[in-house]
Amino acid sequence: MYKKIILFLLIAMLPVHVIADSLKDKDELEEIEVESELGEETLRFDSNQFTQTEKENKPLPEGSLEGFEKVTENEELALYVNRASLAIKIQNKSTGYIWNSGLDQPENYRLNNTWTEMVQSAITIDYLDRKGNVKTESILTSESESEITMEENGFKADIEFKNSSIDVQLKVSLEEDDVVIHVPDAGIKDGKYNKIVSMKVYPFLGAANEDDISGYLFIPDGSGALMRFEKSPFRSDTPFVGNIYGTDEGFTRNIASQDDYTYPTQEISVPVYGAVHGVKQNGFITAIEEGQSYGSILAYPSGASTDFFWVTSQYQYRFSYYQPTSKSMGGFNVYQEEKNSFDIKQRVMILEDEEADYVGMAKRYQERLVETESLEKEEDAVDVRLEFLGGETKKGLLWDTVLPMTKVNEIPGYVEELQKNEVDNMHVVYRGYTKGGLTGTLPEKFPLEGKLGSDADYEETMKKLKDKDIPFYFYTDFTKAYEGASGFSGSKDVAKKKNAQPMTQREYGKMSYYLSPEKTLEIAKKDQKDFKEHGVSNLAVDTTGYTLFSDYNKGMKSTRSEMIETYQETFGLYQEQMGGLSFYKPNDYAWGYMDKYLDMPMYSSSYMFVTDTVPFLQIVLKGYKPYYASFSNFSHNPTEEVLRMIEFGAYPSFYLTTESSQELLKTPSRGLYTSEFDVWKEQVIAQYKAVKESLGEVENMTITDRIVHKKGVVEVVYENGVSIIVNYTEAPFSVQGVEVEATSFEVVEGGR
Repeated sequence: MYKKIILFLLIAMLPVHVIADSLKDKDELEEIEVESELGEETLRFDSNQFTQTEKENKPLPEGSLEGFEKVTENEELALYVNRASLAIKIQNKSTGYIWNSGLDQPENYRLNNTWTEMVQSAITIDYLDRKGNVKTESILTSESESEITMEENGFKADIEFKNSSIDVQLKVSLEEDDVVIHVPDAGIKDGKYNKIVSMKVYPFLGAANEDDISGYLFIPDGSGALMRFEKSPFRSDTPFVGNIYGTDEGFTRNIASQDDYTYPTQEISVPVYGAVHGVKQNGFITAIEEGQSYGSILAYPSGASTDFFWVTSQYQYRFSYYQPTSKSMGGFNVYQEEKNSFDIKQRVMILEDEEADYVGMAKRYQERLVETESLEKEEDAVDVRLEFLGGETKKGLLWDTVLPMTKVNEIPGYVEELQKNEVDNMHVVYRGYTKGGLTGTLPEKFPLEGKLGSDADYEETMKKLKDKDIPFYFYTDFTKAYEGASGFSGSKDVAKKKNAQPMTQREYGKMSYYLSPEKTLEIAKKDQKDFKEHGVSNLAVDTTGYTLFSDYNKGMKSTRSEMIETYQETFGLYQEQMGGLSFYKPNDYAWGYMDKYLDMPMYSSSYMFVTDTVPFLQIVLKGYKPYYASFSNFSHNPTEEVLRMIEFGAYPSFYLTTESSQELLKTPSRGLYTSEFDVWKEQVIAQYKAVKESLGEVENMTITDRIVHKKGVVEVVYENGVSIIVNYTEAPFSVQGVEVEATSFEVVEGGR
């Protein structure tokens, strides 16, 4: 057992001050007074950015099977259905608990007819009538007729919605301890005058009324978030709506006003959600395995429309978009004429006993990814990411120039300095190496910027790092193109929205475009040859790993699903013929190709109805892929951030330069306030040392449990029996005889 105490180290920062912390051995403790223009930092361990302690569970109600008939059963589960509504009940034969997709006595709750019909029905659709109005219909709205066929492992139902005359086919089956819900695209038929817009499938599965039971909803917001079944004086009147893989830039989503929903500040990269009824008693996690490109996660807290907490997914068959009718951009909102074509497939994975919590959800999802070969093991050893900015574009009166910030031949020297200080494992990412600087040349990557070094300098640097076994990644992007750059056609190669407008965004004070997927693949193939000619084997890929859209460019039209296939072809090409691929905050369809996950989310969006932040993503990936926190030199509270890295299993990152960051004040990288290697060197060493002496004990290990002993004191247990206890609070805390100092951590080998 050993202990590290986190102290503070003053780092001057322009135009503000940032406090950076240093780790000292307990025999060499050195008090350093810290002052900041921002005032003393206070830890936030009692906020919803941390995780609550678990309270004693309330008794769970006994379920009833009245009105339902058994469809099928296996050793783990029994499936029941109500013929009128197609509602289902799932009985866990081990615990006896019955999951209900609806309510046994809906009349006992404050629900109007429309809500009752949706709650009790298997499927609810929104549709567009002949007058262009969007209406809602559930199976029970007008007692729609369903033809049920019992099958060996479940049932099939052909539904004819009475009001809209829209047909939908639903299949439900058991696969060991999973329930698979399938809505085939071929089974959906528009009515003569009415067209389907969206669909919810079993939306109330796992719902809970106010605080009647103990438990929570899980949503994949940021690192992961919980909505506990609690009564709160701050009742939210808006639900959470997160578009899976982010908003589709091919459309303008105006189905509801912005005030109707609360949107996450971080894109949803994994299509999962779940519920727990009685912590470590009963739970499930739903993985959307088909249709996720057109899906969104909806989570309603008690007080938003009803008194229930409930979470579901919604699938969009037609998007609305703004259609301009004049050059002055006058126009109106319309819906797609053609229906988006996709199957819906949801896998509800039932959890019980010790696995029935968010840790169990993450572990079960991890198992599923491994089963489907979507997640494979990479070496997960402690290191630090050093990302260097080479050159940046600086606007001139007549023409732009390049501002050199870190020359390529300076990098080996920095690596040697760190190695002399026992930083023995790191990798380097180099940005802004292209002629014209970081934000001036995309999609072009070559030739290399001469102000940063000659071709010989690049070759020598790569050789020196290779000899030291330091992976050297070149930053790249296959999706983005900057206005004024060469290598693409603004009229032919830029992705188009449904309304024929180009996909543009303004960043760093200049215009950029998204390229059509086919152009991305074409550029990637060309770049691959250039990278190999220059001896580049490792790439750090931005944008392409997390941006997904429908492209309506004439001759290159692509759906989001097709775009995933194109991008995976691109990733596979590089994976087979080059070296490592790192991705910045990638969506899950890129995980099978990555060797490192960069800029891992470490928080949730922190909305009022969220009660806890949890490391769901981290638990899924730990032991399989190394992942890295955001840049530490951007942190407002370094002490807390280092502790969070240790608790979440993440490795540190720094964005560095040789020259002073003041030089960047009039460039697109002006947000880089403090970056000089000489200023941040000691902090790189300190953070690496802290992470090495904690996470170094659990390299390549998966997380098996996470225990919150009190708010701000967390124990993380790994498969090799090692526990890491993190104390964020300002007072010492004892965990079964293990003393953990304030703002510190302890590693307990072999368990307590």
